[in-house]
Amino acid sequence: MTTGLATDDRGLSESAGVAILVGITVLVTASVGLNVLVVTDEDTGPPSANFTYDYVEQSSVLLVTHSQGDELEAGKVHFVGADRDVTWAAVAGTNNTTAVERGDLVQLSERNAFGTSVASSTRIEILYEYDGNRTKLDEWPT
Repeated sequence: MTTGLATDDRGLSESAGVAILVGITVLVTASVGLNVLVVTDEDTGPPSANFTYDYVEQSSVLLVTHSQGDELEAGKVHFVGADRDVTWAAVAGTNNTTAVERGDLVQLSERNAFGTSVASSTRIEILYEYDGNRTKLDEWPT
């Protein structure tokens, strides 16, 4: 007959396995939580946008409409052409921080800040000023 405690280790290894699994779960949860709270969104680069154009030949006016894409800041959208470089804000008579959204329209003509008439052959680029650089969004005529 044996007296004393049993020498079975099975209970001990099950407890150690549970402790290891709990430790791994805590570690994974903590790393995911840190990534969500601490890591900032990466810069996705300059915005993209599409524009539509309506040219009125008898008035030498070009109507530019923001038709799709990202919301833009009016002071950063430039119309370059016919020896001119003006912002959407200047042509529209708004603040530089005004949002240019889908459906917004501006007129390029000699009767506003663009300061010259637009011919059907006048090449106009729409540029966006982003982090000190200019990115071409669109051009007319296409």
